[in-house]
Amino acid sequence: MANVKGAAEAAKNVAAKKAEETKAAVKTAAKAVETKAEEVKTEVKAEAAKAETKVAAAVKAEAEKIAPAKKVEAPVKEAKEVKDDKKKPGRKPSTKAKAAKPAKKEVSHPEIFIQYGPGESSVGAVVERIRNEYVEQGHRLSSIKSLKVYLKPEDRSAYYVINDKVAGRVDLF
Repeated sequence: MANVKGAAEAAKNVAAKKAEETKAAVKTAAKAVETKAEEVKTEVKAEAAKAETKVAAAVKAEAEKIAPAKKVEAPVKEAKEVKDDKKKPGRKPSTKAKAAKPAKKEVSHPEIFIQYGPGESSVGAVVERIRNEYVEQGHRLSSIKSLKVYLKPEDRSAYYVINDKVAGRVDLF
């Protein structure tokens, strides 16, 4: 009977030792998983920041397409014309108006798309949705003087501010 009790005690000791080893291995594996999860999380945040930067650049380009910067060439040319018309000794002022028309260049406007996960939408379509929502709220489309669009793909939303007064949100996809 003593052998049986000794064998049972030995089996208990071996089982307890194996259980402790297993617990230690599980803790080590859990720490490794947590570390890898943090690395992946950091990588995802970095990729999201890159995507937001690309989207911001696309929005800026689209905004330039909607409201291009005004050129100041005409006043400079008018100033030159006035300077030319000053009296010079022995000469008569010119009677011809030197109205030089700037050459019109047709600029092709790129169509910009936003892709995030399975969704895709063009920036032009998002701007159109914003304009439609603004009109549905009882405003006139012609009252839009400024439009700021903030694309947030992770929320699948586009936030906007019109004339620095009216703010809202539309679905991105």
